[in-house]
Amino acid sequence: MSDLVSETSPWPQAIVFDLDGTLIDSAPDIAAAAEQALTAYSLSIDADRVRAWIGDGSRKLIERALASIGIEADDTSLDALTQRFSEHYAQTPCRHTQLFAGAVGALARLQERSIRLAICTNKPHDIAGQVIDTLGLSQYIDTFIGGGRYPLKPAPDGILACLHTLGCRPVDALYIGDMPVDREAGHAAGLPVLLARFGYACNNADSLGADAIFDHWRDVEQAIDAVTQYVAANRWDRKD
Repeated sequence: MSDLVSETSPWPQAIVFDLDGTLIDSAPDIAAAAEQALTAYSLSIDADRVRAWIGDGSRKLIERALASIGIEADDTSLDALTQRFSEHYAQTPCRHTQLFAGAVGALARLQERSIRLAICTNKPHDIAGQVIDTLGLSQYIDTFIGGGRYPLKPAPDGILACLHTLGCRPVDALYIGDMPVDREAGHAAGLPVLLARFGYACNNADSLGADAIFDHWRDVEQAIDAVTQYVAANRWDRKD
């Protein structure tokens, strides 16, 4: 059996979470800010539409919104529109944003198991901080990193920085997200990845190459235990 999992040093010692589409449904507020930023294009954006555009940072979201009406903006325009979006979003990042059912309870139970908890998100860092504080996640999360501090996911830098702050090795940690970018980032950092089927990738989560899938936050510990057994049997050291 692997020495990565033992009674004296249980696995995982740390879990890094994605934020949007994993712990929270932020699509309504993101949609409102995007629509405000793009008023010149008379583009109607609702939460259902924006869920398909979330995950790769604000600039990519604006680019995808414009592409939906056949517009390919140049870099200067994209930068200006992204800045406008960020300004609008920073004003009301939590008006309609909600935690997914069971998320807080799951975090509390994991915290009781002395697992260190972190968030790595492509959401701009300052806005992510506002959301984390407003929704009461700060009491569970030991550290977080948002967009602008390190290269965005799928680069592994933010995840690895979280683990460094927690004093945890990648082999002792797990990543939980909901999108292809999360699977890519987690594996690039050398972590097993759980994906939420209720997230923004929805039923596509099954085809994204995750190490396990869970359907609801009440099921996450069972999924973690399944991955723990796999890690114990297969000295985990994966980067792809």
